[in-house]
Amino acid sequence: MPASKDTQKGTAMDYLAAPRDSGLVKSIMAFIGFEAVEGGRLPAGVKYDTLIALNEMLSLKDNDEFNSMLATRVVELQASRRTTTSKVAATPESIIAAVKSGKIDLSELKAALASI
Repeated sequence: MPASKDTQKGTAMDYLAAPRDSGLVKSIMAFIGFEAVEGGRLPAGVKYDTLIALNEMLSLKDNDEFNSMLATRVVELQASRRTTTSKVAATPESIIAAVKSGKIDLSELKAALASI
């Protein structure tokens, strides 16, 4: 759906997009019984309707175990995407605290100072 305001960047569906070559959307839709027609497109609105149905199903009280498994897997996937980058705060006190707490090591601090 196109943005309706100058400040709007898109819709929630934009964030659920996956690269076509991953086959992820096609796989999910196939699991629930929807196949793309000969032209390669899914029926109009089926991805949106799938999100509505998923939201309704995930809200059911009997799905606590499934929801927990799903959340655990999402956390695992998110953790695998994290990079270990050091963030140096703006004040000298916070930099010293970061070194003392092990968030950055002394060699990283020295390298950052040398690059200034």
